[in-house]
Amino acid sequence: MASFILAPCIEDELDKIWEFIDKDNPEAATRVVHAAYDTFRALAANPGLGHPRAFRRKAHRNVRARNVQGFDNYLILYREISGGIEVLHVYHNARNINALMRKR
Repeated sequence: MASFILAPCIEDELDKIWEFIDKDNPEAATRVVHAAYDTFRALAANPGLGHPRAFRRKAHRNVRARNVQGFDNYLILYREISGGIEVLHVYHNARNINALMRKR
């Protein structure tokens, strides 16, 4: 069975997303986080679903991206590993993804 590994920053990123949405709509905040985990599972089973992203740093080679299912404003960055995927980040699409990845 395919699995996913979360980078140490993922829980914090999802908490921040939840807190932001929760201010206006607590139910939607919970749905986004649940959808993110559903997407992690789907990507683990089918790592090729996301599209390749090109970043300059060697540490970010082979990174793929896929929107959270049902919430196109949120982007999951991940890489395929043996037996599944490693989830690297979950960001809002309005953010400058390339700039964020340069900082990592």
